[in-house]
Amino acid sequence: MKPLIGIIGQSDHPRNRLFLDRTHVENVAAAGGVPAVFNADSSPEEVLEHVDGILLIEGPDVHPHFYGEDPSSSIKYVDVERDELEIELVKRAVEKGVPVFGVCRGMQVINVALGGTLYQDINEIPKAIKHDWELKLIGPSQRVHGVRIKMNSRLYEILKDELNVEGTNEVHVRVNSFHHQAVKRVGEGIRPVAYAVDGLIEAIEGTGEYEGFILGVQWQPEYLPEMRRLYEAFVMAAANYRARKMELEEIEIEARVREKLEGDIREGQGESHRSSETSDSLHDTSQT
Repeated sequence: MKPLIGIIGQSDHPRNRLFLDRTHVENVAAAGGVPAVFNADSSPEEVLEHVDGILLIEGPDVHPHFYGEDPSSSIKYVDVERDELEIELVKRAVEKGVPVFGVCRGMQVINVALGGTLYQDINEIPKAIKHDWELKLIGPSQRVHGVRIKMNSRLYEILKDELNVEGTNEVHVRVNSFHHQAVKRVGEGIRPVAYAVDGLIEAIEGTGEYEGFILGVQWQPEYLPEMRRLYEAFVMAAANYRARKMELEEIEIEARVREKLEGDIREGQGESHRSSETSDSLHDTSQT
């Protein structure tokens, strides 16, 4: 069976709707996964019981409460219920080895869930270039600035066949990155692997401290043809996780069946022994 990929949709509270960019759904399906959309009031246990991978997508600002700060005037809008679910999902997923892929806000959620912090607004950063482009005005596929990807990274290994390598340590690509918040202090078990020219972190990935696939990018890969490889790698990791999970479940089932059979045999032997003792007792009585 194809791996099931859980995506948390964005709640439209005034209209009682749940929505997301269907391009994510299309990319997951094209990569061989089955997308399943959950809302913010889902329980982490319920989601992780069913899915083989977690895709965290764009959305509102992560509330600063989750990294120990009060909100500044630069915070735009938040969804604390979604924050709580996604942060808990990341924590539990990395412990279980469930693959996690974060896009835009999703990358920031991964970082916060693993103990990192965020710049509440990029204007806090001296000499920052423009990152907060108005998406509605320029469109989602505009490559608004460049990033440097480290060549000793999983991110590079995934994308290398699609990239033109010009150096020995880093490769430069242009991306569609639209955001006003950014990773500040990096969380535990992850490392930065791509940067904008101003030094802002544009991608993170797992260091190996946690088992499984952990990747986050600040740009919108669903709109860039060469970035389809990220969805393919993520869905493949989810398929591998599913295969391991099913194998462990089969081993557990076999162990339970074997234990039951052994118990039935022991119980049968006990009944036979008791029956034999009863027969001997009756035989002895008849002789007296």
